[in-house]
Amino acid sequence: MLYLTKSLRALESERDFGAWLLNIGEKKSGSTIQLPFQCYPSIQDPIHQLYSDIDFSCVTPQELEGRAILTVNNERSMEISNKMLGYMPGNETVYKAVDMIMSEDPQDQLTFPEEFLNFLTPTGFPPYELKLKIGCIIMLLRNLAPSKGLCNGTRLIITKLQQNIMQAKSIDGTETFLIPRIPLIPSQTNIPFKFKRMQFPIRLAFPMTINKWQGQTFEKICLVLNQPVFSHGQLYVGLSRARSFESVSVVAPKCEILNCVYEEVFCD
Repeated sequence: MLYLTKSLRALESERDFGAWLLNIGEKKSGSTIQLPFQCYPSIQDPIHQLYSDIDFSCVTPQELEGRAILTVNNERSMEISNKMLGYMPGNETVYKAVDMIMSEDPQDQLTFPEEFLNFLTPTGFPPYELKLKIGCIIMLLRNLAPSKGLCNGTRLIITKLQQNIMQAKSIDGTETFLIPRIPLIPSQTNIPFKFKRMQFPIRLAFPMTINKWQGQTFEKICLVLNQPVFSHGQLYVGLSRARSFESVSVVAPKCEILNCVYEEVFCD
């Protein structure tokens, strides 16, 4: 049995923050967590908490690189993304995908028409209607060219939008890439049929789910907990993406939040 003994995410000068994270990860704080006053802002708006000091008409990649909004599920992430897009200058471009059922059976084509497929957004899939602006942050959902750094989870900034191809630069602004539309097939087994979506393999990445941000560290994060976490360790992962109390803000109905704890895991 392995135990956490030190949070390597926290700065050496933030030992209290590291100890607090450790208590959450080891369930010593119980199933209810009291947020420190530094982490529970009076204005409960994730966009305001993270980007109120940024002018998007002249923002630099460096200003955006170290910030992230973390959500529990994809639905909340997409909702904040579309709201965030409205704050950005410039014209909005909408890309609609082409969906088709992967079956030659006429009955399947009648049962699952294209209009029905348009409403589906499986995990790791771009939406049917992809709304973008030049300057917005996106995340790749497929490995396009791993040798060049275009991997699943890579964040980029849009620089040019065309009908079937778009240009984007790395989040640090050092490299430029071309991203094409490609056919995408969901790998989920809970969908009783296979369908194909022709779309850009990207998603807006101002907010992303906690699981998608796993393994990354940011200078400033906002954790959106309008809905409680649903798996053990998820809260610890979300809070530990930053390195100090001052770097974390939490949007939640109240300053007491729920931690998903399986007591039997910690039984001696």
